[in-house]
Amino acid sequence: MKEFIIEKGIVIDDIYSVIDGIRELSGQTLTDAETIRKFITKEKSTKFYIDKKGTGKMQPDRDTVYLWLDSGFVDGYGNPIMISLLSDNYGGYSGHYFGTMDILARGIKSYFPKNAKDISRNLNNLKSKYQSKVAERDHRHIDNEQEYLVMICNGEAGSSDFERLINGLGVQFEDPVDETADAVKETEAPKEDQKPAIDMSFREKEITIGLLLDTIDDMQDYINELLAELKKSNEDKAKLRELEQKNKDLEQALVDIRHFNAEHNTETEAPKEIKDGHDLLGRRGKILVLGATALDVKTMNGIAKLYGFRKDDFEYEVDYEKIVSFAGRSSKLEKFSALILGACPHKVQNLGDWSSLVEKCKNTEGMPIAIDARSRSGELKVTKESFREALLQISNELSQNKRN
Repeated sequence: MKEFIIEKGIVIDDIYSVIDGIRELSGQTLTDAETIRKFITKEKSTKFYIDKKGTGKMQPDRDTVYLWLDSGFVDGYGNPIMISLLSDNYGGYSGHYFGTMDILARGIKSYFPKNAKDISRNLNNLKSKYQSKVAERDHRHIDNEQEYLVMICNGEAGSSDFERLINGLGVQFEDPVDETADAVKETEAPKEDQKPAIDMSFREKEITIGLLLDTIDDMQDYINELLAELKKSNEDKAKLRELEQKNKDLEQALVDIRHFNAEHNTETEAPKEIKDGHDLLGRRGKILVLGATALDVKTMNGIAKLYGFRKDDFEYEVDYEKIVSFAGRSSKLEKFSALILGACPHKVQNLGDWSSLVEKCKNTEGMPIAIDARSRSGELKVTKESFREALLQISNELSQNKRN
């Protein structure tokens, strides 16, 4: 047994058992406790303060009983492995319990059995909050300890976020050289020490490219707004025509990039663990996307294909007005294997004692798996990123249910 200080007032009192447990749950070779400390202290939103009803907060208060630290590692199903410390009632926390949020929540229930229902409900809320918070991190999780340490060392050396992003994508910029020399270089196999130090996984590449394209979309919208304002102010007509032509060229370039990305991110590139979405669906066999979305059906079907789902695995109820009458009838929802919840109206028929449709779907017994699709800001919104995250969570839960 050895104490390990994360920071002042936060102590893991048996670091060896924690390291051994994380190794077993994650299947990774964790070599140094310092990796955990670096992740907790350098990444955003790694501390969650929990009360006896399972309510998770980002800052402690007088009701806080536990502090859950995100170790940075995930188990075989993609669930974050947390380290639970107990409050000493003087502002400090110590302990050595660890596990997924579900495992730790069961521990709270054993101490506060009267709060079991509240703990279950608040756990679902915490999971949703967690997904929105970790989207703000530089590194959501540690997929490989050595690669992670290399990346944060590069960051500490002064590399900008954009430089790290470009480096991670493997894009290299070189000075112009003789064309003959270039031709010779193309035929040569790269030397071992010249290979990129970090090979991004399919998942990382997909998310990174998606975020880049979303950012370009936002920039394009801003450019269009600026051009509209310039037109109103009667600026130089020739200059406006020149700017409009450049804008059209940029728009076409974006279309070409998306087309290229769609052609090269085929199903054969997806890693095996996320290619079997269709096979995981049980007898109910369909996923319902419920709520207003920022995407069209064609785009969502294209993203779903990357996770092994088929077009006919989905039904979409995205008309805000129709949801009022459709979603209130539980029998219609129970026939699905999973629900992806977007923006839903507050006033829905047949809600009973439930305050919202989302709460009813996530806490009613017999309901299918229900996943919030939340944007980076935490609002219920089906975007490309939140749809990907929802599909990944559904795949993990269906896989886990199948094994059980």
